[in-house]
Amino acid sequence: MRRLWLSLWALPQLWAAETPAPTPDPDGQGSWVIQACWAGTPGGKVHLVTRPTQQAIPLQAQAGAIIANAIIPPCESVELWVANAPQAKRVAIFPRPQAGRRFILVMQGEHPAAMRAWLVPADLEVFPWGSGCLLNLSDKRLRCRLNDQVGEVDPGKSGVLPFIATERTSAHLTLDYLEGGKWLPDCSTKTILTPARRFIMVVGPGLAAQGPLPKETVVETNPAPLTAPTPPPNPPAK
Repeated sequence: MRRLWLSLWALPQLWAAETPAPTPDPDGQGSWVIQACWAGTPGGKVHLVTRPTQQAIPLQAQAGAIIANAIIPPCESVELWVANAPQAKRVAIFPRPQAGRRFILVMQGEHPAAMRAWLVPADLEVFPWGSGCLLNLSDKRLRCRLNDQVGEVDPGKSGVLPFIATERTSAHLTLDYLEGGKWLPDCSTKTILTPARRFIMVVGPGLAAQGPLPKETVVETNPAPLTAPTPPPNPPAK
């Protein structure tokens, strides 16, 4: 079984069958937040356009890292556009989800004609710090084992880890895929678990080949301090 060492993953201990449902938004018309990232090589500068209000919103997106928020005003949907000389090209349209307020936009593809994008629910109650999400874009059922915990994710589904890692530690992770009625190994890796990050592991065509299945991992680091700052000492008495 191929071995990999990935030090950026923030993996907790238990997979769920599917992404939990985010908190409902009664009318689905409130403002929402999108964080953008690239799985693999970036395909160019991107922006969103709200519908029907036609407001353009620039996105900051890097490969492998989730770094910035974009506040989306109330709207029915947003269009994803990528810069493409001599004109921009529309890549996807996302209706305003009826549940949840924060989402991670995962984009893949170096050329506009081949670009794809997905919205992953990212409210902290469904995707907390210290957990991770598997976005299965392959045509195979996947099985993930972390130490002695096992979970499976169907094609086209995402699985979120509800357990929150409370300390930094090392663990053994394996990923298998179902083919011809048999589970076959994809990779085996030692990974670092930490409560300071959360990640999305994307598996599917068009990504880097790391084992039999192409895959990429994007990571978000918690900007908040892990501990409260130490107050300054009291000045000496005069």
